[in-house]
Amino acid sequence: MSENKQQPKKRGKKEKKGNKFALGFVLVGIVVIVGAYTVKANTYRTKFFPNTVINGIDASEKTVEEVRQVMSDQIDNFESTIKSRDNNAEIIKGRDVGLAFVEDSSLEELLKEQNSMAWITNMNDKKDLKINSSFKVDPEKFETTVSKLRALDETKFIQPEDAKISEFVQGSGYSIIPEVEGNALDIDKAKEYIKSQLLVLNNDINLDFEDNDIYIRPAKRSDDPTLNLTLNNLNKYISARISYEKLNVLNGDTIHKWLTVNNDGSVSISDEGISSFVKTIASAYNTSGKSKTLKTSYGPTVTITGGTYGWKVDEEKEKATIRSLIEAGETTTREPEFSRKAASHGSNDYGNSYVELNLTAQHLFVIKNGTKVLESDFVSGNVSRNWTTPPGAFPLTYKTRNATLKGEGYSTPVSYWMPFNGGIGFHDAPWRSAFGGQIYRTSGSHGCINLPPAIAKQLYEYVDIGFPVLCYNLEAAPATPAPEETTAAGESTGAGTESTVEETVEPITVVGDDNKPTVEIGQ
Repeated sequence: MSENKQQPKKRGKKEKKGNKFALGFVLVGIVVIVGAYTVKANTYRTKFFPNTVINGIDASEKTVEEVRQVMSDQIDNFESTIKSRDNNAEIIKGRDVGLAFVEDSSLEELLKEQNSMAWITNMNDKKDLKINSSFKVDPEKFETTVSKLRALDETKFIQPEDAKISEFVQGSGYSIIPEVEGNALDIDKAKEYIKSQLLVLNNDINLDFEDNDIYIRPAKRSDDPTLNLTLNNLNKYISARISYEKLNVLNGDTIHKWLTVNNDGSVSISDEGISSFVKTIASAYNTSGKSKTLKTSYGPTVTITGGTYGWKVDEEKEKATIRSLIEAGETTTREPEFSRKAASHGSNDYGNSYVELNLTAQHLFVIKNGTKVLESDFVSGNVSRNWTTPPGAFPLTYKTRNATLKGEGYSTPVSYWMPFNGGIGFHDAPWRSAFGGQIYRTSGSHGCINLPPAIAKQLYEYVDIGFPVLCYNLEAAPATPAPEETTAAGESTGAGTESTVEETVEPITVVGDDNKPTVEIGQ
């Protein structure tokens, strides 16, 4: 039994010995691997990792000195193509500018940043590294060489021009003339940029890259919002067409001469231009104060001068209206704004309804729509006292009932009051017993037209504000019957004598209450 117990003990010793051997082998393997990894890592303490590019140079597995040598070798045959706007490409060689390698610590610093123990994880990673001041140029050689570039020749520069509004073109209006880019550049900036690219061995230097500030740029381009707003306003203004019956159409051919573009892009319309045009309108339309012809009820035709009847353009209102129409670019046909109006735009603006006053014959006619509806003798201003009623064409100013005519030391009521020339007007004169003839020469009014009451009543019904009153003298007038005394009904009594009641009130100005106006004597 003792022998059986000793045999298993011997086998255990052999197994332990085998295990120790295997463990030792593994440890040796680990040590070898670690050693090999460390050896390789130590390699990358002096060399750059694979797939490393420095300033465009393949530095894989190269030492600092080897990289320097490659960089130095590049300089010998280095040349760069300079591309510029509107010029052919130009070549600069490295030796022409004194390009040389600068041996500084940049590469060493780059290598120190490399974690050599992580080499295995960097075997396939691509690294594009940059260092500064790897190269230098000779200042004098650089200046001499670069200054000869055609791109930097100021005599060949075409200066930039801003986009701008064209001149007015009949039939098409305004347009934008595009900007001119030119080829003028900032020479100092161009030289600095070329130098910076040579120092990183860039063999393709483009001076005209997007968003650069080397070339002098136009300040305003075709898509400028302010420029386009100005264009729109100009073309809107000249699109206006304003037609007048008596004038040529006002359109862009004239309007464009009145337009000015301000510094802020806004468009002004000349006051002087509009004013001048409105004066042309006034000249064509105004008849107020101009002579008028009248074929009298007596037969002869007379020329009536003086007075205010007729058309008169309100120039300020018309100017404002034209300006607003131009600003809106409107097309319209219109009559001018008038401060005074007449019956017609015909050769005789008073039309075919008017009061005809023959101051020589002291007789009036009321014409309505070309037909005589009323006639009567009257008494006008006292010639002997220099109160002669003035001839001329006048509009009826207004009419009113039951006025009181007042002057110094008197107050006389009248039933009908119809002024037409300042304080001169028609009114009934119940104190007179005769009208017409030569009464006016020595016993006339202060200038008013005295009428029989019945005639005044009828006249009041025929006329209204603005009704034309045409006063004239007809020299060598046809003989008329001697004036007869007229009754209140306007009928002749055949007396033919002056009134024994002398009128003492005219011309007049209305004052007083609404129910019974008071008329105060004027001059």
